[in-house]
Amino acid sequence: MRIVFDAYALMAYFRREPSHLVVRNLLAETLDGTHEASMSVINLGELYYMQYRKGSPAKAEACLNFVRRARITVEPATEQRVMAAARVKAMMSLSYADAFAASLTRELGATLVTGDPEYKPLEQAINILWL
Repeated sequence: MRIVFDAYALMAYFRREPSHLVVRNLLAETLDGTHEASMSVINLGELYYMQYRKGSPAKAEACLNFVRRARITVEPATEQRVMAAARVKAMMSLSYADAFAASLTRELGATLVTGDPEYKPLEQAINILWL
């Protein structure tokens, strides 16, 4: 299975929220090759600033290192991807960063891993694994 993580999913993992066990299992299955995991660089930046602001610069750096070790492919924000996210944002009421996760999920034919209710309007357009 191909999955896309948004910042919400990894924040749930780092904060040990009730859904962190689901994320932990997905990460373990990514490491063993069961899943292919990706994340937009925009969502990685979102994760970084949230950890920096709510935690510390050291926590933010630790998150970056974790993503690298977890074999999550960080997808670049190419012009094509920026325009795809902009189209999603123009049509839906969700954050710009969330538009990147949604459009990357669609592009890759993946399943989005999130608990963010902003994605509810997209349930018919993309596969979502709700935390």
